[in-house]
Amino acid sequence: MIIVYNTDSWAMKVLILSGKDKIRTAERIAGICAAVGAMPSIYGDTGNCKKGLYSCLENSDLILIVWNDESMQKHDITFSTGYCVGKGKSFVLYSENIQTVPLCNGKAVLLSKREELKAFLIEEVNKKTRQKKIEHAKSRILEMGFNIDIRDLIEVVSEGETRIVEQFLKAGFSVDSCDSSGVSLLNIAVRKGHVQVASLLIDNGANINAVSGDRCNTPVMDAAAEGNSEILAKLINAGAVLDLKSKSGQTALVLAVGRQAEDTALALIESGADIDIKDDLGMTAQRYAELFKLKRVLLLMDKDNR
Repeated sequence: MIIVYNTDSWAMKVLILSGKDKIRTAERIAGICAAVGAMPSIYGDTGNCKKGLYSCLENSDLILIVWNDESMQKHDITFSTGYCVGKGKSFVLYSENIQTVPLCNGKAVLLSKREELKAFLIEEVNKKTRQKKIEHAKSRILEMGFNIDIRDLIEVVSEGETRIVEQFLKAGFSVDSCDSSGVSLLNIAVRKGHVQVASLLIDNGANINAVSGDRCNTPVMDAAAEGNSEILAKLINAGAVLDLKSKSGQTALVLAVGRQAEDTALALIESGADIDIKDDLGMTAQRYAELFKLKRVLLLMDKDNR
């Protein structure tokens, strides 16, 4: 007999095989499976392995065999263990008396306690859920007309396609992926001024202090160089380091002042950026502010120096 407890297509499918004398144990195991989010089916021994069992085995994510001393005489269970060994498919042998379980070739997991079984099932369900989410995201990417390729990810980040970038991240691509020049996705989004994509990457754990391979810029430096106060605020709130230097020895504050982006410079100063760090020309942010006559910046710098 086959008993299906739920029909969630995303759930891990667990086929529970048992002789008639262990059907109660099988039902308890099915309850554990359902409780942890799996979709259990019970296949009781029929003495005829050709009536649907092969299809059940093929369509299951995990095969769990309730074992006892007489299991080797059960036709369906004998067939199922042979199927798993032959296919190299993982399966669980559950017995409350583990000493009676024979050694099996293949990927058998031997369990004898319900607590162990529950912990194992939780881990497997989580693993399967992650796998199915990745597969679903890859399908969505293909449906949107893109390849499952880092170059396409870089393209959609550059174009500001937040929805598609999200699918790439769900498909398992690293949030810290870089282009051929060593420029991170976050740096690319910042340089292009894509606030939503930058926010998505930050929220997904992107390295907010990543140093680009071309300019040795961090995302904060790129935001300052572009005068993008909105992205800069997100980076500051995320705890980005403000006083690192670029390839030219320039800090984010120097870059903001050099661009004459006063609001960006003010935000950096208010967040604690050092106004006295010199670049490779020996110039500080304050000296550049004096050169460009940035009155609001100089006023805040004077207050900062008191």
